[in-house]
Amino acid sequence: MNCIDAVEGTAKSIIDGLFQLFIESSHDDTEYIRNIKKVIDSTDIFLQNNREISGDPGTLKNVLYGYAKDLWLKNIVNTIKTDDRMSDMILEKVEYHEFYFNHIYNHGTYPL
Repeated sequence: MNCIDAVEGTAKSIIDGLFQLFIESSHDDTEYIRNIKKVIDSTDIFLQNNREISGDPGTLKNVLYGYAKDLWLKNIVNTIKTDDRMSDMILEKVEYHEFYFNHIYNHGTYPL
């Protein structure tokens, strides 16, 4: 295993732990997404400061972001009934939640 794989595996393990905590506790989307952003940004800073580990730290940042968002969205989909008559509604809900995740990730909050 090379260093970047170890960093990626460690960060994904932390994301998994935060997701499990999210599921077991308050289900506070904003808190979960802000914590995920902190893990991803901290990992990116570590790689920026240790260029010998990875020539392109942005790639891992994108991988971790996609991983965390997919994990969260799969949970959303699992909570929606998958009745064929509701397939359009499911797609709309997933698209909305993608927007919701991205907004909280980029702005720290979601306007109500």
